Amino acid sequence: MKKLKKITVGIITASLLAAPFAQDTTFAATKQNENAKVSIQKGPKDKSGWDRSSLSFIGENLTCYGVSASIKNGEDSRDMQGEVAYEVYYSEKGNPKGGEVVATGVVHALESAETQELTYTPDQLVAGNYMFKAYQSSNHPGKGVLWSESITVTEEFAGNEPIELERPLDQFFNSEVTNGSATFTVPEEMDPIEISFTSYTYPEGTVLGEDGKPYEGQTSFDNITDVYGPGTYTIEIDLPEGDWQIDLYVGSEIEILTECGHPIHKIIDADYSAKQN
Repeated sequence: MKKLKKITVGIITASLLAAPFAQDTTFAATKQNENAKVSIQKGPKDKSGWDRSSLSFIGENLTCYGVSASIKNGEDSRDMQGEVAYEVYYSEKGNPKGGEVVATGVVHALESAETQELTYTPDQLVAGNYMFKAYQSSNHPGKGVLWSESITVTEEFAGNEPIELERPLDQFFNSEVTNGSATFTVPEEMDPIEISFTSYTYPEGTVLGEDGKPYEGQTSFDNITDVYGPGTYTIEIDLPEGDWQIDLYVGSEIEILTECGHPIHKIIDADYSAKQN
């Protein structure tokens, strides 16, 4: 078995916070550019060389896995004749405009009245303030840049637990979850780690969707939370009558789920009644 480095659930250091940003910036820029559309020249420019497009941010959002902002080419504007860049700024406190760039990407050549959702989805979303900055088409008569509103991520939402685990977590723990039973292995030379196994019941009248959705409103029916050292474990919990979902995850019990379910960096494995049918 491959020897693992000592893994400790402890206090987050500045270096741990900085590392995801360095990786995410490169990834986001590469991914956005790989998916960039080929622009088609659709309209004349004016004498200044401006294509008569005009962008504006029309909304910001805190998603299950990151932050996003919607950008729109004005309804009275001409089609963009080329792509422009955007950046994501982050500051632990205060105005993100004075912070650091954590990701870059591309706004596609939007047609008149067309919108695009700009996203920043790191492996682990760190608490603090985020803001999107985009550039207008060249020779725009305005300032040439525009900023979204600030998006604040709290410690509670970010789930900032200093856990250095290899993803995907179901493979890391070699887990199997089905019908109220969970089997998993904590690797050798890993410090003891808190793990919870919970069964959830859906609100009355819920129509089940894919992957056990909707998550919002699910409440804990039975739970086991314990600290596990290296070794293999099998644990069991009771299931409610009717539809259910069971989740194996890192940390203490989460009694009520939001629309996001469990934080992506905590969930190990899951099963749900619709999957058994």
